[in-house]
Amino acid sequence: MANVFVLSLCIVSLVNTQKTKRLLLNDPDVIGSRLSNLEKSIQEMKAEFGQEKAQMQATISQLQTALTHVTKDQGSVYVRWGRQQCSALNTELVYTGFASGQEFQNGGHYGGPANYLCLPNNPELSNRTGPGSSLLYGTEYENGDIFKKGAQDEDVPCALCRSQNTSTTVMIPGRQTCYSGWKMEYHGILGSNAYEYKASSYICVDSDPEYVQGGERSNNENLIYPTTAKCGSLPCPPYGNNLLINCVVCSK
Repeated sequence: MANVFVLSLCIVSLVNTQKTKRLLLNDPDVIGSRLSNLEKSIQEMKAEFGQEKAQMQATISQLQTALTHVTKDQGSVYVRWGRQQCSALNTELVYTGFASGQEFQNGGHYGGPANYLCLPNNPELSNRTGPGSSLLYGTEYENGDIFKKGAQDEDVPCALCRSQNTSTTVMIPGRQTCYSGWKMEYHGILGSNAYEYKASSYICVDSDPEYVQGGERSNNENLIYPTTAKCGSLPCPPYGNNLLINCVVCSK
């Protein structure tokens, strides 16, 4: 009898618990309270997400500002031979000057430097004289009408240019356009000293060259000749015998 009584109490208790649960689930106050708590949790999550979003946006803004400063200070330089200014996109003029180099022919002497220099037009002069063993002369266009009609014997200007937001500048011989992903600074015709005279570097003379004012007299000191291809070890095609060599200056 005692066991039956205990079992009866357990059944009654279980029934009452199930009734209580059904009552709570159907109680509007309980449901409202739960909804209120849920809405509060959602609002807290939104507020927390909003703070994180604001922090992320602030970090992105700081990184963009830092990147702008880095790229603004970045740049590469090149000489534009035959012109007095820079015209490419996002390029600034450092200085304008005169193309120069050693005398193209000096008796039986064939030594000395082989490169062209771009001397600025506002030099800071030394007050000392030298022995005259290394000399700089102004540069003229030779066979100049090939560079541009009327260019013969005219003196050659130059400009030092800085291409902003780039790290590399290269002169590409044999092209008049840049490869994909590169910015063109200018294009022209490859030039150098003649093979029977002193050695020089190859430079890219602008396709529309200018002249130094008052420099039309033929001094025949330092010269630039247009460069052509010679077939043999140089394959033709793709090159052509005695054809001028194009050039382009590109930055990236």
